[in-house]
Amino acid sequence: MLLSLLCLAVLAPGSFPKEEAEGTTPDISISYEVLQVYPQSRRVLITCHVPQVPRPITYSLLASRNTLVARRVINTPQPAYFNINVTLKSSPDLLTYACQAASASGIHGPSTGLQMYWELWAKPVSQLQANFSLRDGGSGPSMEVICQVSSGSPPITYRLVRKDGHVCMRQRPPHGQPANFSFQLSRAAGWYQCQAENRISALSSAPTLVPPGELPLGPACVLAGSLVSIAAIASGMLGWTRAQRRLTP
Repeated sequence: MLLSLLCLAVLAPGSFPKEEAEGTTPDISISYEVLQVYPQSRRVLITCHVPQVPRPITYSLLASRNTLVARRVINTPQPAYFNINVTLKSSPDLLTYACQAASASGIHGPSTGLQMYWELWAKPVSQLQANFSLRDGGSGPSMEVICQVSSGSPPITYRLVRKDGHVCMRQRPPHGQPANFSFQLSRAAGWYQCQAENRISALSSAPTLVPPGELPLGPACVLAGSLVSIAAIASGMLGWTRAQRRLTP
């Protein structure tokens, strides 16, 4: 009986800290957008936000070992934005960033660490999507191809490639944006695919027939020419054999 009373006392609502009884501290989020790509650095916009907290809020952007990078005081519901230059360093651990916020209700955070070395220099391209759309313009039908990966460290180069390996077009759009290829369909029938490549890996989409359902004429023409050549050679050999038979006593 005494043991049961002790258990009830431990589990009583009044025994919990006030913050845990009413809910945990609001989470603070961190995200980023690449603005510019340089050989050894990246210009990055980092966003910090904690919702449902009384204003003003003082946001702090922290680097490795809790080093203060920048601070912003926000008096509106909008998040805090930090425009910084991230430089490649010898140790990946030196490129981890986090957000922290302070308001009248207390300290919030730090957020989950944003590992910028992995995001900006060591992330392979993944999940390449290629969308082929037939367009009817004033100068005739054309094909629009949109290529984009779900993730990958910048810079990412996209290529539109024929099945024989010939590179038709090449683009390097801003990070997070798709590549957009467009070409006229006249004399362009064939198999095409998208390729995406960064310094770590490369991906290719499945070959797509352009225009859909229409086989290219090139191989058929080559085959027809080959058959004509074979027929001509066979006819010549047959004529030579007949001439030899006539000359034979």
